[in-house]
Amino acid sequence: MQNSSTNVMAPPTHGHGAIAIVRASVVASGDLTQRFPQGSQLVRMIPGTQQTADVLTPQFFAVADPRVSFDGSKLLFAGQKQQGSIWQIWEIPAAGGTARQVTHCAVGCVRAVYLPTHEIAYTSLRGVGAARTSDVYVSAESGADAHAITFGPGMFEVETALRSGRLLLSSTGVDGHARALSVVDPDGSGLALLRQDDGAGEIRGAAEELADGTIIFVKRPTSHATTGALEWLHPGALRAVTIRGAESGYASVATLDDGQLMVSRSGALYSVDLQLSGRQELVYRSAKGAGVQAVAIAAHAPVEAYRSILHPERKTGRLLCLDASSTEDVASGRIAGHVTRVRVLAKEQTGELVLGDAPVEVDGSFYATVPADVPIRLELIGKKGEVVKAQRSWMWVRGGEDRGCSGCHESQALAPENRSPMALTRFDTPSSLVGNAGKAVRP
Repeated sequence: MQNSSTNVMAPPTHGHGAIAIVRASVVASGDLTQRFPQGSQLVRMIPGTQQTADVLTPQFFAVADPRVSFDGSKLLFAGQKQQGSIWQIWEIPAAGGTARQVTHCAVGCVRAVYLPTHEIAYTSLRGVGAARTSDVYVSAESGADAHAITFGPGMFEVETALRSGRLLLSSTGVDGHARALSVVDPDGSGLALLRQDDGAGEIRGAAEELADGTIIFVKRPTSHATTGALEWLHPGALRAVTIRGAESGYASVATLDDGQLMVSRSGALYSVDLQLSGRQELVYRSAKGAGVQAVAIAAHAPVEAYRSILHPERKTGRLLCLDASSTEDVASGRIAGHVTRVRVLAKEQTGELVLGDAPVEVDGSFYATVPADVPIRLELIGKKGEVVKAQRSWMWVRGGEDRGCSGCHESQALAPENRSPMALTRFDTPSSLVGNAGKAVRP
């Protein structure tokens, strides 16, 4: 692939510096490794000029997911050297030059972001076809000391690094098709849904954070769709809403250095001024291919550095719930019937392993020790031993983590009551639920 000129339209109201885009003749849905079946290029250009659009990756068959370093000097991207070869994470000078391979993944790695303290987070793939799963890994920028920070079944993918230092992820729901947005600390602790999302089969991704903390993303109707509506979730809001005038046809969204957005729609790139009723102005269109995944090549403030307080040498973590009967799923806000115990189950290849039960106090609180880095879910047990409510999704606790929750699918609009839970005042130590060695049980 050789450098070539590109048809670039006149600049919008506000000029922009250099941007990098992924240019591809075909954009497909589904498997992350098959998004660009006819190949793609990482292109550097300055919108609104006649400057030649420089192809930064002429030695690659396909590229995806560009990210700019905090000082604006480097680009991180996923690349496939030859058609059919394994996707890896690479880094290249923003002005062009020789790409450096960062990862050496066995199946493939995509969707990486820069972290402070010279680290990166990326999506590591496992399996093929319908059996494809993925986890999020963190490593040094050199690729050394790579370690997983997600442990649940399904697909966890990196979206972006938030200003708070937390990672924004997308992950499959219980049906294996819908994708919701979650946040997690860079050490893998504190996994939580960003907000409660409804809609079977809907895919939420291509997410970015605006300067005021608003999360903007593309919501596609199904996993087979390549485009969708632009939605945003304002700080403190319980639900995301569709941006007026941005109801369909969007493939990606990015923030620019002047606070505007760069969106990909129908293969072209548009600048969006959110202060002017979302007015869109054409920035790029080319017969050589669709432009997606634009990023501004400019220095920007690093995200906050996260200081982990985990104890990696420990093999367990602890769960503390303030009121297991509190839930958003019923109008009354509380689960009907008295909950006496909480049961913890672990995910195994052959089924589910019951780790044990912990007592639930009369105020609804419980306190338990569980194995670290193991997918677990909870069931609430009534007086007669019946399952009153069962968690359908999987979570985990890291070594030495104290993971707390207000209730069972509790309302995110309400703060927990300011009181000391009985589970802490009546017991010196948590209930130990570390398993019944090797007995896979399917209750």
